[in-house]
Amino acid sequence: MNDLLRSILFVPGTRPDRFAKALASGADAVVFDLEDSVDPARKAEAREGLARSLEEITGSGARRFVRVNAAGSPWIADDLAAVRSLRGIDAIVLPKAEAPDDVARAAGALASRRVVPLLESARGILHAGAIAQANASIPAILFGAEDLTAQLAIPRTIDGDELLFARSQVVLAAAAAGAEPIDAVFIDLDAADALRRDALRARALGFRGKMAIHPNQMAVINEVFSPSADEIADARGLVEAYEAASARGEGVIRYAGVMVDVPIVARARRILARAAAIEARNSA
Repeated sequence: MNDLLRSILFVPGTRPDRFAKALASGADAVVFDLEDSVDPARKAEAREGLARSLEEITGSGARRFVRVNAAGSPWIADDLAAVRSLRGIDAIVLPKAEAPDDVARAAGALASRRVVPLLESARGILHAGAIAQANASIPAILFGAEDLTAQLAIPRTIDGDELLFARSQVVLAAAAAGAEPIDAVFIDLDAADALRRDALRARALGFRGKMAIHPNQMAVINEVFSPSADEIADARGLVEAYEAASARGEGVIRYAGVMVDVPIVARARRILARAAAIEARNSA
């Protein structure tokens, strides 16, 4: 079953004072960042501090990811060596992923070979399908809008029309690989309504979660990417009605005025499975 990754919260690797709070924020996963948020002069400090701090933090049902530096950077080898020695790390986040071989090499740092590619360049988006099929265990694929729009020299808007193709590429590549597609961060920390609108648009395109840069964004993101009570009740009623009809030898039924066959039932079952995963996460 796919990981439950509605919300992925980033925390700078140089801020161990924030680690415990991030893990307790309600995020489904926390990314301890060794890349963009860490000055080049402090890379070694971040690695050493991360190793010390993670040994001391227990509890929390959140997944623990580490974002290393990009393939080909001066720091990637030391980052991967450091990750090998860490206990309790669920996956590596590989930024600026542009080729399957980069993902496969990063996978060697963990026994589980779990790598989460972050696609944030034109090359990465165009190679999304190949990257998703890399020789690694890929639980999710992340979409990085800020780097991409910077490369394209275009503004990022709340309507997001400029990102429609790129977002769709990530969603399709993830679906083909059985991975969770995760949408980009929303950088305006004081605009909860705009965050909700951005998240709803992402969900409508097929994303299953969203990255975040502040614990205050967790409530909105988790809500948007969780099925509502009405959705769960409708899915349960639909599945029960179809299973009863199937027992009578019927392959197609009418439910609440809608024609229901196998694909519709499969979608309803996914809603119920996601609801069950959320319930298990909340009770952990």
